Amino acid sequence: MNHKKTITLHPVFKTLLPKQLYKQCFLLQDRGHNNHIEIAKDIRIIGNSTITIRKGDNNRITIGSHGKFNKLKIDINGNHNQVTIAKNVKFSGQLLVVGNHLRIHIGDHTTAIDCYILARDKSVTIGNSCMISRGIEIRATDVHKVYDIDTNVRVNKAHSDVILGDHIWIAANVTISKNVSIADGCIIAAGAFVNKPVTVPNCMVAGTPAKIIRQNVCWER
Repeated sequence: MNHKKTITLHPVFKTLLPKQLYKQCFLLQDRGHNNHIEIAKDIRIIGNSTITIRKGDNNRITIGSHGKFNKLKIDINGNHNQVTIAKNVKFSGQLLVVGNHLRIHIGDHTTAIDCYILARDKSVTIGNSCMISRGIEIRATDVHKVYDIDTNVRVNKAHSDVILGDHIWIAANVTISKNVSIADGCIIAAGAFVNKPVTVPNCMVAGTPAKIIRQNVCWER
């Protein structure tokens, strides 16, 4: 049976926003059972935002206080998954979970203008105080499977979670692929394709594939 529910949220600073931009609710579509959704009462939503559990049970979605969201889409297809958005997060984009026992976590004070995150084979964690620009893809999978013809063994399987540390700046049009971890304080230059771990903190990474081009750097908003 297809259950549609609307979670109504208490407005914060409603009088400061144009009426045509303000939305007080997520549209929730839950086709599973025993799914738990907890949303702080003081978040703000500009533009339509949706939570869809296409198929699956025992999933948990938690959205912390003082968040601001523009066209946020959370989509889960599977069982026993978690999506956690911490406090003071500003986010626009899509969080997609496909599979079982997976996790997407976005840390405190992280902002994203237009970000697509896919947890499929493995989970995705983004640390605190990160700044994520537009046109960003973070994928813990290659989605399509590639096999060795002789052995029939898959050669592009994800074997570790995607983990971004704290205070990372990701510039526009960056792709972060499976098995990648990025150390604290790094800057990922516009257009980079990151397909290997960046283990050196406070470095600048650029190129396709991405490489370290400078170390001992810091940044601020």
